[in-house]
Amino acid sequence: MTLPVFKLDEVNRFLLHKQHLAAPVQDTDLARTVEEIGGLHASGAIVPYLSLWARRIGFAKKDLQEALYNERSLGKVLCMRNTLFILPKALLPTVYQATRKRREALINRWLRHHGITRQEYERRTATVREVLGNTAKTAAEIKQELDDPSLTAVVDLMPNDWQLIRGRPRGTWRSNLYEYSPFEVWFPGVNLESLTAEEAQVKLAQHYLSHLGPATEDDIVWWTGLGKLEIGRALAAMKQRLMEIEIEGLGEGHLILVEDLNGLERRYVKERSMNLLPSLDPYIMSYKDRRRFLDPGGYDKVFDRAGNALPTVWLDGEVTGVWLEDKKRPMLEVLLFQEANTRILAQLEDEAQRLGRFLEHDPPDAQITLYPDGAYPKSPFTLARKQ
Repeated sequence: MTLPVFKLDEVNRFLLHKQHLAAPVQDTDLARTVEEIGGLHASGAIVPYLSLWARRIGFAKKDLQEALYNERSLGKVLCMRNTLFILPKALLPTVYQATRKRREALINRWLRHHGITRQEYERRTATVREVLGNTAKTAAEIKQELDDPSLTAVVDLMPNDWQLIRGRPRGTWRSNLYEYSPFEVWFPGVNLESLTAEEAQVKLAQHYLSHLGPATEDDIVWWTGLGKLEIGRALAAMKQRLMEIEIEGLGEGHLILVEDLNGLERRYVKERSMNLLPSLDPYIMSYKDRRRFLDPGGYDKVFDRAGNALPTVWLDGEVTGVWLEDKKRPMLEVLLFQEANTRILAQLEDEAQRLGRFLEHDPPDAQITLYPDGAYPKSPFTLARKQ
């Protein structure tokens, strides 16, 4: 059977629209936007704000804060690849069960490191939850109230175990200092045990392909952090809904939901798109094979040793540079992989200044240069220089 073949730029235009990067949305439910882009990476405090800024017209910081802390239509949890995501409340039971085994393995390693048995851990978490009750406190405040050194490690592990939920930050929108509440107090009525791990893994694979496909099985394994056996079983359970396609330059083995095929076959108008995306943006972090939007020669300019991305500059669905925030001046440094014409430079400067205003730079300023020789990503947020 001959597979349908699609050009890479067709796939990228399709995904730019699905990711709301070619045409940002306006006046739609924010939780729906978060679902449609697959979820928000939240390891860095400002990352989810910048991901939404790039996709929603008129987005304000208070919009995400309202959804997270007042409406509570979104939750910030440790899940795929044991990293922090912001996800719609309705998706939480699926993600909890699908990623539970790997998360528990991480917690068990830490318990062994601290010399705590699982039974002791369960007893101590009950003590923490009883002391916390219906209140919200920072980890330091909880530890101070308990005044028991043996509970320190337990308090630190409980958010990763979903027994405590990350609530409001103390300080500005840039703060990673959270208040914590018991999960069932923050999300009453959310039943994390409402489906089995196998059912949840099928739903999670479907969620990924619905918002980020076409993609390979290896891409899904990377994004979920699950094993090949688990993902293979999940894909087999939904095989009637899947179609395999070939992408020119990337090869066969790319899976797409049958109901999405019409969207992929649509001929999108080739309009210029320019995007400044944050480090760990959900689009760039959703695929193991980054050749779909980045020349292999540029990989070491964008990704650190752990595979985490710097903030990136995109032109027509391809990564063409990186940007960094200099908080001391303050300004944005835009570093391009190659020279650009004056029209692109002017458009890029306008976009960088718009981002600077969102970052509360006064006045917004941008410096556009070529990517420096001898530099490499030290972390998802900084560059270093080779000695």
